[in-house]
Amino acid sequence: MSNEVKIDPEKIHLFHINIVESSIKDVSHKGENNFKINIAQTTMHNLKDERVKIGLFIDLIHDEASSNAKAHFVFDFHFRIDGLNQYYKLKEDNSPIFTGVLIATLLGVSFSTARGIIFERLSNTNMQGMILPVVAPQKMLSLQKKVDSK
Repeated sequence: MSNEVKIDPEKIHLFHINIVESSIKDVSHKGENNFKINIAQTTMHNLKDERVKIGLFIDLIHDEASSNAKAHFVFDFHFRIDGLNQYYKLKEDNSPIFTGVLIATLLGVSFSTARGIIFERLSNTNMQGMILPVVAPQKMLSLQKKVDSK
């Protein structure tokens, strides 16, 4: 048996979604269009207010080298987690280390929501009907994007 705290979905509140960037360079015709998907993520937090922000960076790039077709999306998903202190431990420098299960859960909710938004955004293009693959949230944990500090 693991000592890891179980996730209670009723304590997770997705209260804001921000589409930070969205650009689509359409394919020339409908049909069998194959795209490669690139995903990266960032995580930010506010321990006092029990908030976590997941940033998702999703690029769809057409497989044909001669095509410039692509779609680019950046989303921010803002969560409030009741009892957030159950899901992290503080390091010596007082920075938190969150449990993998919490971050994986938030990534799963975020990516699933982004899949629906992207599906809708592509509905009036020649890429309509494209459904992003299901991606294991645990795999996305390793796809962390480095954020420039300003």
